[in-house]
Amino acid sequence: MQRSFKEEILDGGGVLPEVQELAHRRLSQTHSLLGNHAAILRALRCEAAATRRVLDIGCGHGGLLKKVRRKMGVEVLGVDLQPPESAAGEFPILKLNAVREPLPRADVAVSVCLVHHLRDEEFIEMIRNVGRACRRFVILDLVRHRLPLSIFTALAPLCLPRVNVLDGSQSIRRAYTPGEFRALIARAIAGTGGTFQHTVAPFWIRQMADIRY
Repeated sequence: MQRSFKEEILDGGGVLPEVQELAHRRLSQTHSLLGNHAAILRALRCEAAATRRVLDIGCGHGGLLKKVRRKMGVEVLGVDLQPPESAAGEFPILKLNAVREPLPRADVAVSVCLVHHLRDEEFIEMIRNVGRACRRFVILDLVRHRLPLSIFTALAPLCLPRVNVLDGSQSIRRAYTPGEFRALIARAIAGTGGTFQHTVAPFWIRQMADIRY
């Protein structure tokens, strides 16, 4: 399956605020249901004693940040290209481009289902940019494979709003294969002394990379 670069609905303008709010809320619920948030929390707990501040890149409306703060008792903050007004006061969500702009310092950065929105060189540059502010970067994303696409296409219309169904299918088409994912991370940290571990979940529902700078 060839990688698609068609823009998703929520990436463009013109979406009503209430539609966007519902879509992000359901997206966070979907991540919980699929175990994505739990997978991030497991990774963070591996070094809980050394983790005081967690940065979520592409945090959306902050659903993951709320869980991390509640379950781990750490300081949290996020960056996003379109930070929501509704999260104001709970924790900082800064309007930043994580590919190009300096990021706030944190012990660990995480990113959930962001990198499929990037071109190859942007993915590489984001990894390098995060390494200037954090000692560790945990990335979780989708896998471009026909099986998760078929499962999502069959089940998502039963429980998700139309915008989530359309964007979810397109997200899988935009995602990297495991081989592409590994190769780009290896390019990003080549010559730096950094290391990474890569895992793929059953049925290709997600892939994760744990980068140590």
